[in-house]
Order: sequence, then structure tokens, then C-alpha cells
Amino acid sequence: MMKNVSSSTIARGHSLSDEVAMRIRTSIESGSIEPGKRLPTEQELGEAYGVSRPVIREAVSILKSDGLVISQQGRGHFVNPQGASVFRLEPSFEDKEDLADLFHFLISVEVAATEQAAIRRTPSDLNAIRQHLGGLEVAIRENRNGVEEDMKFHRAILHATHNAYFISFGEFLESRVRNLIRTARENTARSQDMVQRVQNEHEAIFKAIAAQDGENARAAAAYHLDNAAQRLRIYLRHPE
Repeated sequence: MMKNVSSSTIARGHSLSDEVAMRIRTSIESGSIEPGKRLPTEQELGEAYGVSRPVIREAVSILKSDGLVISQQGRGHFVNPQGASVFRLEPSFEDKEDLADLFHFLISVEVAATEQAAIRRTPSDLNAIRQHLGGLEVAIRENRNGVEEDMKFHRAILHATHNAYFISFGEFLESRVRNLIRTARENTARSQDMVQRVQNEHEAIFKAIAAQDGENARAAAAYHLDNAAQRLRIYLRHPE
């Protein structure tokens, strides 16, 4: 058993990766894993927490987004010797005011990014966005929730901005509010009519980006994200 991490097996929950990241963060902040020291291997961490290696990789990715962990090619992952100086984002599903503030923040970032994507996108960018829009269509036909396809669609839009700050901050937001995105999408998948409305919103965003119409892309993104916020609020009030 490893001595430098809290190694109690994690109970299965909505997001194992977030829980693992929290446990490793606690070990780092308590000094159990010192600055500059190498993290245990994925296999060791997986055995300690009773989770798969993909879960460990996702947890480490969260810690890297926080600036708490850095990678050294060929050597593994290390605790940042300079410590983390990060923007923290820990959304609460229970606090309705916090949830509303979070969505306003997300909308401000995503809307601006979508506008810039419409202006800057290349033919290759457009093909990538189109491909993930098609992936969403396949998920709908196969009666899947389409969470991963949804995230890939929005990620492709961020990359079409050709703005490193939008891309890196978007990745940070995705890692911290992944559960929020999943919950909104899973709630949508409960209703076929709602699924189609969401896909229509995605298509409107795509058409504006294809036309390189920044103004309409901004409006379509704002409409989509505002509706996503409303859908999530409905789910939180009526979870069954």
C-alpha cells in the first residue's frame, strides 16, 4: 500500500475522476506528496483507489488544469514545485444562486468563443465541427445520451477560434464542470422532443459558423446555452 496517498477505495458515484482528483489534491496539500516529487504510477493509483486507469488519467488531467501537477515527458507526473496558482471553480448543484452565476459565466465565455470561431474558422475546422454534429445525429438515432459527442462538438468550436486562451480555458472549464454538462445532456435525453430541439440549436450554431457570420453565431450560442441552463434547472427541481 502506498504511504504518500490516501488509499481508501472510492465508492462508485457520479464522477470517480473528480473524487480521485480531490483525494490526490488533499495528499499534495497536506504534504504527503511533496512539491517536486513524482506521483505514483497510474497502476499504483488505480490499485490504491480501486478505479481504472482511464479514471486516474482523467483525475490527473484535472490536477494539471489546476496547475497542481506538471508532466515531464518520459518521466511521469510531478507535483508542481512552484505550487498551484489557479482559478478555482467548484460548482454546487445545491446552491441555485451559485448555479445561476456559473451559467452566466459559462455563457459569457462560450458565446464569445463561438463568435470568434465563426470569424476565424478554416475549412478543416468546419469539417471537424460538422463531423461531431453528425456524431450527435448518430447518437440520437441510437437512443444514446450523446454526452461525449456534445462535448466534442463544443470542443471543436473552441479549437476553431485559433485562440490559445479560449482553448486552454475551455478545457479547464470542461474538466471542472463535466458533471454539469453530463447532467444537462442526460436530462435532455429523457425526452425525444427535447433532444431534437437541442440538436436544432446545434445546427443553428453550425450554420452560422459555416457562413462565417459572427453575429448570428453569437446569438445562436447564447440561445443554446440559455436553454441548457433552463433544462438543467428543470431537472434539478424534478429529478425523477
